[in-house]
Amino acid sequence: MFKKIILTLFSGLILTEVTMAQTKYGVGSYNTEEVAAEMEYIEKHIRPLNPKPAKRIFITGSSAGIGELTAKMLLAKGYEVVAHARDAKRAADVKRDLPEIKHVVIGDLAKPDEVDKIAAQVNALGRFDVIIHNAGVYRGENIFQINLLAPYVLTAKITQPQTLIYVSSNMHNGGELRLDAFNAGNVGYSDSKLQLLTLAKSLAVRWSKVRVNAMHPGWVGTKMSGGSAPDPLRQAYETLVWLAEGTDPAAQTSGGYFFNKQPDSHYRRDSEDSAQQAALLQALEKITGVKLPE
Repeated sequence: MFKKIILTLFSGLILTEVTMAQTKYGVGSYNTEEVAAEMEYIEKHIRPLNPKPAKRIFITGSSAGIGELTAKMLLAKGYEVVAHARDAKRAADVKRDLPEIKHVVIGDLAKPDEVDKIAAQVNALGRFDVIIHNAGVYRGENIFQINLLAPYVLTAKITQPQTLIYVSSNMHNGGELRLDAFNAGNVGYSDSKLQLLTLAKSLAVRWSKVRVNAMHPGWVGTKMSGGSAPDPLRQAYETLVWLAEGTDPAAQTSGGYFFNKQPDSHYRRDSEDSAQQAALLQALEKITGVKLPE
């Protein structure tokens, strides 16, 4: 009987330790083991810059995956970062994972009225130096809204920063702009990422005083990929940090498309066509009722 009690207690202790290991940084819920390992890497190896950097950075979709890793590394370096979460529960997760963070903006990008509220919350915190439009979904009925309409509206409504960064995908090469049937029912993931890249390219021309770039993270081991992917996760979030810091001459350009801290020439050249860009902006203005500032 005594042995049985000891074994039960011992088993319970092991189970508790395993559960804690699995749930740290949301493993098994909103993050993968690979993401958790990178979070721990940042904790151990990244130290504050001296002097303390002054940039203020806002990141959409920063409650998990690449967005959360980018926020963690920037915070570890001493930057002021404002995160974004879909709801109060996910905001609590972010605050637990990133104890240094002061503000988490809350709003569901799938709901247009909440996108407006996100913009208002960000503007209430003052002007930001860098805004990273990272949030995105791979499947489901909200691809068009989350991957394209939301970043467009936020770009239009949030006070212009010095630097804008958009997370596209190399899968944009298989997409179409679909301006003849511009609605949620006709836009897939690859389409949305081509549209987003075209938006970024058009803004780089339209707003000469803002540094605007796009990047693609590759196929990396976040929950979106299913947790198993061949490309280096560390390179993905470090590229976003690299673009946000903008200290490397290669990151000081505008209108670029990057992969692993390098310009990537494998992108659709029609994203740079001025007529296509104008048509996309016109379609976005019509469907959202929101006009970009000049």
